Amino acid sequence: MYPTMVDAAKAGEISNFMFAGILPIPVFNYSGSVIPIIFGVFALSYIYKWVDNIVPEAARTVITPTITLFISGFFALTVIGPAGIYIGKGLAWMLDVLFGISPIFAGVVMGLIRPASILVGMHHAMTPIALENFATKGYDMLMPMMFIANLSIVGAAAGCYFKEKSQKERSIVLSSVLSGILGITEPALFGVLTKYKKGFLAATIGSCVGSAFIGAFGVRLYGYITSSIFSIPAYIGPYFIYAAIGWVIAFGLSFVLSYLFVVKMDRS
Repeated sequence: MYPTMVDAAKAGEISNFMFAGILPIPVFNYSGSVIPIIFGVFALSYIYKWVDNIVPEAARTVITPTITLFISGFFALTVIGPAGIYIGKGLAWMLDVLFGISPIFAGVVMGLIRPASILVGMHHAMTPIALENFATKGYDMLMPMMFIANLSIVGAAAGCYFKEKSQKERSIVLSSVLSGILGITEPALFGVLTKYKKGFLAATIGSCVGSAFIGAFGVRLYGYITSSIFSIPAYIGPYFIYAAIGWVIAFGLSFVLSYLFVVKMDRS
């Protein structure tokens, strides 16, 4: 993020810097990038341990961080950063291929994997792809599908509310629904839908259908924003009506299916 490098990358003036007149360092604008940062910090953790082992204990407080940052920074600029940029572009390209085959098919696929990816913590892997789309295209069609998946999870959890017998359990479900509306779906997933697995199935179906619908009409966002009710104003524009219908489909379908699928006290 050194200003000279960022400005040069934006202007497209040069393709690389020469380190010591020998080693070319590729020039990229890393603003808004995620993958290079993730891999850079991952490499730094190992470099730090290696440096800490060879530096005398008395000098570790000052010397270890200095050497670690020098080595990891150089490694990030020469290897990790450029590799991360190309990996991000590759992921975005694969997503483009998916949408090129069929936006509806892309919606079904994204709707299918999104709820499950949140369960295993892999949903953050989709964010770099969205950021790459914003950087290269100026818009993204993935973030709207993430919002659809969130609403499906909330709808399915809301359907389970009517299947709980005790007031205590109902209050847990209600709090998870409220947090899901605000963009935090983990309580609904781990606290409700992992208990009612048929509710999770309902959420996945709602996510697939809703994502396929907005994919068919090309719903897109022009800036990154979290997937919650607070992101609704960001959709105002030519695609708003289709986005709104998709939200209703995702929430309504998952709610109804969850209500129908889930049996009271069904722990299967």
